[in-house]
Amino acid sequence: MSNERAPGMSPLTIALGLAITLGPLTALSFGSRYAGEETMERARAGLVNAKPSDPFAGYDSTRTPGYGVDKSLADITGGAAIFSQLQSAIKVAGAEAMLRGDGPYTVFAPSNDAFARLPQERLDALMTDPAALRDVIAAHVVPGRLSATDMMQGRTATTLAGHPLQVGVEGHLKVADATVTQSIVANNGIVHVIDRLML
Repeated sequence: MSNERAPGMSPLTIALGLAITLGPLTALSFGSRYAGEETMERARAGLVNAKPSDPFAGYDSTRTPGYGVDKSLADITGGAAIFSQLQSAIKVAGAEAMLRGDGPYTVFAPSNDAFARLPQERLDALMTDPAALRDVIAAHVVPGRLSATDMMQGRTATTLAGHPLQVGVEGHLKVADATVTQSIVANNGIVHVIDRLML
């Protein structure tokens, strides 16, 4: 076997040839590695700084998205500060069991702001009359699950009190004269938050 080198192939030439051949691969390898780390760092920063878009966060700051899936209508109306006045009305009326039934039911739930629209004297009289409160609550509950999409079709729904309610879209999602501000799905129905009582 001959130990002779090919003409013109000095060790320096061979080293340069390898560097030229392997250089881009090495650079690509290191570049990919650091690009991957940079991308991961940006992703981590995005997770830290991101603000989750929970549409119901304004009603319950401890809530996570989709929190109502395993809760009943009573849990939802009884578990958020925005419904504290409604909670009191349900308790005075003795209507807690109605919202824990199998359903499904659609509850048009007046917020505290909705109750605040009533003159104070009328609200005080209402809150001391269990029979009247039962009628009011029944007038805000519809048998069946009436989703926002269903409501957009424009139809009439009949409440537990036997009153017809017109639902549809007039600039906003509406039920009678009230505006629906949020919708929360429960395991036995759906809650639509409204901005005024339907009396």
